[in-house]
Amino acid sequence: MRLEGKSAIVTGSAQGLGAETARRFAAEGSSVVVADLNGVGAEDVAAAIRAEGGEAVAFEVDVTSAAETKAMVDAARDAFGGLDILVNNAAVFGAGVNVADIAERDWDRTMAVNLKAPFLCSQAAVRQMREQGRGGNLVFVASVSGVLANEHQADYNSSKHGAIGLARCIALDCRDWGIRSNAVCPTGMSGTPMMASTDPRNVAPYAAATAFARLAEVSEVVSAIVFLASEEASFITGATLMVDGGVTAWQPSGRQLEEGAARFLANYGQG
Repeated sequence: MRLEGKSAIVTGSAQGLGAETARRFAAEGSSVVVADLNGVGAEDVAAAIRAEGGEAVAFEVDVTSAAETKAMVDAARDAFGGLDILVNNAAVFGAGVNVADIAERDWDRTMAVNLKAPFLCSQAAVRQMREQGRGGNLVFVASVSGVLANEHQADYNSSKHGAIGLARCIALDCRDWGIRSNAVCPTGMSGTPMMASTDPRNVAPYAAATAFARLAEVSEVVSAIVFLASEEASFITGATLMVDGGVTAWQPSGRQLEEGAARFLANYGQG
């Protein structure tokens, strides 16, 4: 097991990618704090992990609060004797409107959850890791939108660009403490609540831009997170791992995009 003997916090893990990450971490031998604003959902995931023989506790947290993120890290320390891994996964979509029309409150909300929260969680985590003196590991779930510009996503893209920059800065600032920090950048994922609420016709252009004319499977992104959190990635820090099906590798032609979108819509919902 690649994470045997480790303890981890996964934020935003009551559902979707975060829940699957928490489950996979437990299967790989890590004890897990299932952290989410949805305390009931977090307990459901933690209970499922325990039922499968894993070790997990739930923690209800507002990740935009410094006091609550510190309490979350303290809970990991108290439950498992320390903290080895933090996965900054909690996130929200942006307003989805032209930059000229983004309301200040919507900008602030996106930045609070997608950028301020990873800062607060990471700061609390690295302070604990520094005190322990045994190193540690941070994985930021960013996005392909953190390296590209998308129409009507100025707030979301800016927050994800910032998250990648934060991950890199932590890697530099914390290298002397044996703490690694990296970012994973997926494209859209099938099977997540966030994607389920999106019209497939709006998703099709993104799927069409991949080499496979499909969205990523959640398991494919989780595998990348587990890799970066494990000792298999011991010489990787400050990196941005693209899990995007080639979206950032080339510029498809108009014909390729049309054909890819048609393939995606034809296969949508077929498992």
